[in-house]
Amino acid sequence: MMHVLLFVLGVAVLMLTAVDLLWTTFVEGAGPLNRRSAMRLARVLRSLRMRLHTRRLHTWSGLIIVLVTFLTWTLLIWGGWSLIFCSATQAVVNAATGQPADLWSRIYFAGYCIFTLGLGDYTPHGALFQMATVLCTGSGFFLFGVAVAYLVPVTAAATQKRQLALTIWALGNSPADIIIRAWNGADTAALGPHFVSMVPMLALLGENHLTYPVLHFFFSSKRSSSIGPAIASLDEAITVLECGLQKGCSLDLPALGAVRTAIDDFLATIGATFIAAVPTAPPAPSLQEMRDLGIPVSDDATFKAAVEQLAPRRKLLLGLVLRDGYDWAGIWAAPK
Repeated sequence: MMHVLLFVLGVAVLMLTAVDLLWTTFVEGAGPLNRRSAMRLARVLRSLRMRLHTRRLHTWSGLIIVLVTFLTWTLLIWGGWSLIFCSATQAVVNAATGQPADLWSRIYFAGYCIFTLGLGDYTPHGALFQMATVLCTGSGFFLFGVAVAYLVPVTAAATQKRQLALTIWALGNSPADIIIRAWNGADTAALGPHFVSMVPMLALLGENHLTYPVLHFFFSSKRSSSIGPAIASLDEAITVLECGLQKGCSLDLPALGAVRTAIDDFLATIGATFIAAVPTAPPAPSLQEMRDLGIPVSDDATFKAAVEQLAPRRKLLLGLVLRDGYDWAGIWAAPK
C-alpha cells in the first residue's frame, strides 16, 4: 500500500532543503531556512554570552552556526528520505527474510544510504524505491561535497576579515593614534598609500559578507583583529581628517572619499539586519590630544557641528562595535 501523502511530504522536504542549500552555497545571501535559523541561534548565543560574561562563546559563534547549519541540512535530508521510504509497506525489506522493515529500520536504511555505508542488511523493493535509493546515496555525496566547497571560501573570507582588522590596527590603535603616527609636521600624506591599498580590501569584505552572510557571526577573541572596532576606528580617523584638521593638513579628499565609500558599502551590506538599532550617536571625540602635540585642528564647536551631521552613520558604527562585544570608549582610548 502506498501512502501518497508521506511520499509527497518527503519530496517537499528534500526540495526545500535543496533550495536552501544551493541558495546559501552558490547564490548571494542565505537561503530562507538558513537565514532564520542562523539569526535565532545568534541571538541565543549572544544572550548566553551576556549571562556567562565570556568572550569564548562569542568567538565560537561562527563555527557553531556553520556546524548547526550543516547538521540541519543533514537531518532534513535524512528525514525527507525516511518519509519516502515509509510511504509504502514494501519500500524497504529485510535482505535475509524479505519481511517489510519497521519504522526505525527504514530510518536506519535512509541514514546509511545518505552516509554511503552500504551495509546491505536492508534493501529497497521495487523499481521506484531502488531508484530512490540511488538518489538518496547521491544526495549524501552532494551534501558532503557542497560542505567542503562552502567551508573553504568561508574560512578564507574569515581570515581576510581578520587580516583587514590587523592592517587597520597597524596604522594606529585609535583614530587619534592613526593621525598622530602619520603626522610629519605638515600633513598626514603618509596615510595615502595605506588608504589606497585598503579600498579593495574593504570592497572584498563587503562582497564576502554579501555572499556568505555567516561571516557576520565570526568574531575574533582579540581587539586587534576584531573588524567592528577596526572599521569604526578607521572611519573616525577619516572624520577627523575631513572635519577636524585645518584646511591643507589632511589627505586629498578623493583618497578619503574612496575609503569612506568602501565603508559605506560594507555598512549597507550588514545594515539593520545584523546591527542592533542604536538610538543615540556616540559623542563627538575630543581633539585635545592632537592639539597638545601641535597638530593644527579645528575649534571644538566647528568640529562638533560637523560630526553631528554624521550621526546616522556613527549610530551604525556604534552598533557594529557593540555587536563585536566592545564599547565606544575603547575605540578612542585604545592602548598604544
